[in-house]
Formats: sequence, C-alpha cells, structure tokens
Amino acid sequence: MKTHTNTFLLRFCGSTGSFLPVTALALTLIGSTSAAMLEGSAPKTWPADPEKHKSEVHRKAADNKQEALIAAAEAAQPDQKALREAAAKENTFVEDKQWWYKMALETRIPFAITGKAIEYYLKTVENNGKQTLKAYAQPTSSVDYQAAVAFQKEFTSGEKTFKNVHVVTLKLKFSQNFVTDQTSGMFFTKQRVVILDEAGKVLHISGDGPTEVPIMVM
Repeated sequence: MKTHTNTFLLRFCGSTGSFLPVTALALTLIGSTSAAMLEGSAPKTWPADPEKHKSEVHRKAADNKQEALIAAAEAAQPDQKALREAAAKENTFVEDKQWWYKMALETRIPFAITGKAIEYYLKTVENNGKQTLKAYAQPTSSVDYQAAVAFQKEFTSGEKTFKNVHVVTLKLKFSQNFVTDQTSGMFFTKQRVVILDEAGKVLHISGDGPTEVPIMVM
C-alpha cells in the first residue's frame, strides 16, 4: 500500500493568522512526535501516560522576602480595561480577577501570568496525564514556569525609570499536542516583569497582553 508522511501546518493565532509548514523535526523540538501514516488509517487509543505530560516549576527566592515578592507579582491583576478590550475581540466574557482572554483548542490563553494561571496549566497537564486519549500521534503536554527576583538600583521599563526596586520576572512555556484534538497541537511562551518597591508594592507591570499561539494542524 502506498504510504505518505504526515503533513503539518502551523497557524499563528495572532495578528496575521497565516499558515506555515512545519517539519517533523520542528514538531519534535516542542515535545510532539511524528510518524508515517497509512492512507485511510484511524486514530490510535493511547493509554494514560503521566511521563508524556511534564510539569516544572521553579521559584528562585533567596529568603522569605523574595518569596513574598514573587507572591505579590503573581497576585497582581492585569489592567482590567485592556483585558476586557482584548477579550471583546475574541467574544470572551470576562469575570473579576480573570487572567485569560480567549480559548484555543479548549485551553485558556493568558493575558497575564498570575498565580491562578500557573495553577490552571499545572492542573491541565496533570489531568492530561490521567486520560486515555485517541489520536494519530502520541499525545503530549508540558508546562515550564520560572520566577526570579533581582534588586536593581535603577531599572528602566519603556519610558519609565525606577530606582531601588525589586524586579520579578515570570516566564511561562506551555505546549499541548493531540490532547483536545486528534490532529492539532499548540504552544506559547509568555513573560511578565513586575516592578515592586521595598515594601512590596507593585509599581509597574510589563508583558501583559494578547499572546501569540501557534496552532499545529496535522
């Protein structure tokens, strides 16, 4: 029987909405697998496999003060007006203290990295590892979260300059392939920088806003 190699398209859920071809190698780099399919083949049932669904969380704090600064940065809410404007473009209803602004492949997409957002992605990946799934390729998912604090005598963000502040950097990476859809996957990265004073008061936040989410289609 004649065989052919899987073809993947990469669709960016951002401003362009364009499609780009994705090689099997590129797909592997973000945690997915590729395989040759026979024409007319059917999706396979994949048993629950926690090893294919990985979570990493690293909050780098030297002492209790830095732990409190990270907690304050994670608790800071995004600008509600900006969030509602972004959500309105996606026809998404916004509730109080919401951190996401739209859905993609049945998954919430972040407007801001908050503690609630991290809890959501950790739970999502954990639940993925407990499910029996049906797909043409091995379902995988992962979340990698890094938080760190640095004291800066002077720090500039945009057109603003701050002195003697603590800068908390939050970095999030998430991928989910063939979990909510038998032939599709998604991934994104996002960073949030929160500037706080000596008392732990939030002075400025950068990085909040719509997130570009490439969607892979087999």
